[in-house]
Amino acid sequence: MTVFAWGNGETTNYYLLLYPAFLITTILVIAKVRFAYFLTIILALAYATILNREIGNYFIFRSYNDVLIWVLVLPYLAFLALVPLTILFLVVETKRKRLFTLTALIVTLSFPIFAIAERFDMDYTDSICMDFDITESGLIRITGKPGFADNRQFTITTNSRELAKTIKDEGELFYGSYVFVNTRVTKNFRFSKFQSLTIKKLKDKRLDFDLTWSADEIKGDISFLKP
Repeated sequence: MTVFAWGNGETTNYYLLLYPAFLITTILVIAKVRFAYFLTIILALAYATILNREIGNYFIFRSYNDVLIWVLVLPYLAFLALVPLTILFLVVETKRKRLFTLTALIVTLSFPIFAIAERFDMDYTDSICMDFDITESGLIRITGKPGFADNRQFTITTNSRELAKTIKDEGELFYGSYVFVNTRVTKNFRFSKFQSLTIKKLKDKRLDFDLTWSADEIKGDISFLKP
């Protein structure tokens, strides 16, 4: 879990801040402090919520990665299992233990179901390198790739005058074309199938208009667009 947290960008602090609370809760549970069981449920749900997005990405895009089974999937399942097990422990002597346990199971199972279901139509943001070549007729040929020197690339075209103006205003001509190393784009996927690409931002300039290309309009290698 710690290995995964350190490699998870902006959410790393959230994982690490919950560690002290989880450690203290574990000590209180061992000491049989009743309040600690409720805190365990809260912390387990908090961890599951933070991990839920990554779990969706794992099942849709990264199921081939065996390392993630140990640092992501197993901890996620362990946190989810804590919820119904802890509730069962708390209500084992009550008349409505079946109702409470069933409710806990439904809530628990809703997490992985939602993590996968929300990817039916989901946008992912990314920054890629784009080369814009504006012809005399106004046609813009765009080459997209992961990095400036990367050989993987795709091409798209547009006649947008608004884009041409923005490119000339924000960019610098480099060997006959305008290169934007960090072009902000949105990629739409239906589960693991790529659907469309939208340019959102050139350098620090956010576009006031949407330019979207469907998968059929994009020619070349788009494998690097997967999250």
